[in-house]
Amino acid sequence: MKPSIKILDNDEIKYIDRLSRDILTNVGFICEDEEAISIFVDAGATVKEKNKVILTDKMISDAIAASVPMIELHGRCGRKPLLVGEDNLYFGTTGFATNYLDFEKGEYRPSTSADVIDVMKLCDLLDPPDYILPSVGATDVEPDYADLYEFKAGMLYTSKHIEAQAKDLVNAKKIIKMAEYIAGGEENLKKTPFFSFLVTLTSPLHHRGDSMQLIIESARYGIPLFIESGPMAGATSPVTLSETIAIANAELLSAIVLAKLVKESAPVIYASWARVINMKNGNVSVGCPEFGMLRIATTQMGKYYNLPTGGGANLSDSLELDHQLGVEQCATSLLPALSGINMAQGMGLLAGMNAVSSEALVLASEVANYIKRIKSGINVNMSSEGIDLIKEVGPRGDFISTDHTLNHFRKELWTRSIFDCSAVKGNKAHLDTNVIKNATEKKNKVMSKYKQIEVPADSESVFEKIIRE
Repeated sequence: MKPSIKILDNDEIKYIDRLSRDILTNVGFICEDEEAISIFVDAGATVKEKNKVILTDKMISDAIAASVPMIELHGRCGRKPLLVGEDNLYFGTTGFATNYLDFEKGEYRPSTSADVIDVMKLCDLLDPPDYILPSVGATDVEPDYADLYEFKAGMLYTSKHIEAQAKDLVNAKKIIKMAEYIAGGEENLKKTPFFSFLVTLTSPLHHRGDSMQLIIESARYGIPLFIESGPMAGATSPVTLSETIAIANAELLSAIVLAKLVKESAPVIYASWARVINMKNGNVSVGCPEFGMLRIATTQMGKYYNLPTGGGANLSDSLELDHQLGVEQCATSLLPALSGINMAQGMGLLAGMNAVSSEALVLASEVANYIKRIKSGINVNMSSEGIDLIKEVGPRGDFISTDHTLNHFRKELWTRSIFDCSAVKGNKAHLDTNVIKNATEKKNKVMSKYKQIEVPADSESVFEKIIRE
């Protein structure tokens, strides 16, 4: 049996579903894209006050009925696809922090395109992340092109599945064009898309034009959509968590309705970044208990609709690589994982999502593997092998020298990579042996083994031309 956790009972899930439907069929949402409004209206929605869209309950139910519980996210170079759905758990990175913590120099600085490449290489080598959203921003290039250079790094320096974010429809089409070049054409990319689009929604109940256009373009093409709502309790949603969940759910359902109206087979992932405001200083908090609690609840809602799920995890508000970072990374990973979330992303971010650290990424990978071991549960072998061994060894015997131990320990026992488990030696504190030092050493060792993935020789120049056209 595998461990699991819930925070909402069935009646509470149904209540939040009714509340979200009431919001969409009575309050409505602002939609800033004319094409999206036309698509909604053609399917039976009404429009009030120019761009406030009111859905019908049938539109919501039809979209849910058209969704599938499992989608495949492909990589390249022979990687097996990620089967996103059911109880499968994958950890990934998220973006787009504009600061990089250079731990060895002990300073924060604006992140650069060189950092984007270095972090991409590290992500390619670590396991997890299982998929990659460029986590650090290229602040040294023009803002209109930053997302394109971040995607370019993904195409050139990793074979893992890339989750891309596009500034607008123009850049989304350029991203698709770059991917088509790597895939060998539109038909090949449509057959096995090796990237997905992140769509972020604005709370409360406000759909920007760029997010609507991205949903329409991706749905038509068949590119998987990681649709994410992130209301902030106490700021862009009520401070009460149940109503924050209802708003997040309403925003997600309305976006999924659009995707399914464009193309019924459009692959969508129900994702949430619902969070809270720290009432002491007004900052967004992602390391607090409520962040993990909201992940459990929104994951339950997504599973209620039989949808693949995702959202924020493995995050911290800490400004340092310290005890707080470790506690918050673990807590914000374990709760979503045990709730059955499929895509848990946030690896490497700290300082409330404003910075990335390579060492924090290595730590996050260790935490993710720790959580995956817990998630895998205990395998109770109903055969007689175990009891036969106990009878054979008998009282006061040992099991370490048996073939059974040799054959099973790798599957049964988690092997740590950087966490320390050594014994006390002498009477001096082991100040020269700590997890941060181990993380730095692992980062350097891993990076020394990076091998360039195979891409067409002229990819760099072709991408540059696409970006600047």
